[in-house]
Parts: sequence; C-alpha cells; structure tokens
Amino acid sequence: MGGPLAYQEVRVFAEQYLACTVNASVMVALVLNTSDLKARVECVKDLYSEYGNGDASKAHLVPPEGFLGNLLTGIEGFPVSAEEVGGTLALSTTQAFSLGRRALFESDDQRVVQGALPAQEHLAYSMLTRLHEDVREYEGVYETDDDFHGACEYFYAHIGEAEEDHKAQAVTSAPAVCRDEGDLAVVTEGFTGCVALTAEYWRGDASEMTRRAAPA
Repeated sequence: MGGPLAYQEVRVFAEQYLACTVNASVMVALVLNTSDLKARVECVKDLYSEYGNGDASKAHLVPPEGFLGNLLTGIEGFPVSAEEVGGTLALSTTQAFSLGRRALFESDDQRVVQGALPAQEHLAYSMLTRLHEDVREYEGVYETDDDFHGACEYFYAHIGEAEEDHKAQAVTSAPAVCRDEGDLAVVTEGFTGCVALTAEYWRGDASEMTRRAAPA
C-alpha cells in the first residue's frame, strides 16, 4: 500500500495468489461433513455463493484469473495470460498452506473444521479490502477509470456482499459444535491453525518478492 511494486514482485503475488485461492471453495465444501443440520445449512449458503449462485461464469475462482492476467499485462506492456501465471510452480510455503489448510478442513473432528472456517472467511474479507487498496496503485496501467473499475469486479463482488455474508455464516455455524470450554479449545485450535498457515504463506510471498527484485 506504500507504492507500486516492480513487475517481478507483482508476478510473484499473482502466481502464488492463484495457487492458494483455487481450492478455497473446495475447503468450504468439506465442511458439509458435519452432522449438525444448522451448520450444514449455513455452509451450503456459503458454498452456493462461492459458485456464483448457480452461474459457473460468476464462480469466485473465475474473476481473479482474468484480473491478474490483465494487471500483469498492463504493468509489463505485453500480453500475460492467466494460464501462464497459473502454470507456475507454487512456492514451498504456498504448498504448505494448501496442504495444511486441507488437513484442517478434512479433520475428523468437526470442532477443528468449524474453527478453521471462520478464520478463512474473516481473513478473506480483511485481505481483500487491503488488496483492493493496493490495486489502486496500478490505476495508471488501465486506459480509463471504467476499465480499472471493470477489472476490479472481483473485489467488489467479495467486499460488497459475498465475504461479509460468509463471515456471518461461518460464525453462525461454529457455535453448533462448541458446547463447553473443551470444545472451545479445539475450535480455537482450528482457528489459530488457519491463521498461522496464512501468515506463513504471506511471509513466503514477501521473501520471494525480495529475491526476484534483487539485482542479478
């Protein structure tokens, strides 16, 4: 947010962001394993939103691909496709994030799962609001204001409604498996585990950005 980054640094962000967000909706789907009906209902509402309310073209994993490809194209001055960016090998920290998060959401203990879900949804909202502010540093790579705001549809769809709803739904479903202090401790374990994985993911990004930006 302090200023625009060099192309190679933004490229690192784009590569790893696609790698870590591609399975976010799948993590929500895994929560349906819970036996609690109310929790399952809340998760279904979350999942339906993630997949574009029944419209595959509006699924939340689609817009970031086009956005990141267009952003890199504007910064670098020649076409950069989403396929090219998405085909890059994920960093070890990104792989650890994906594997660790999946382990949390596939846990046999639903208290762990229901703790991880609100962590994912609250982090997603805060992260997207900050990333949207970051993106303002690159308005100049778009020909018009309309082009810029059109490209930011990914952020508007999430910040304006979707992630706010997902936060509320996740908080509603967690108490269903949290009946006493022992349950709370396990739910907290899932929550803090997801937070720690996310922090390490971003540290890995920052380290790789520094490495690629360094003079040869």
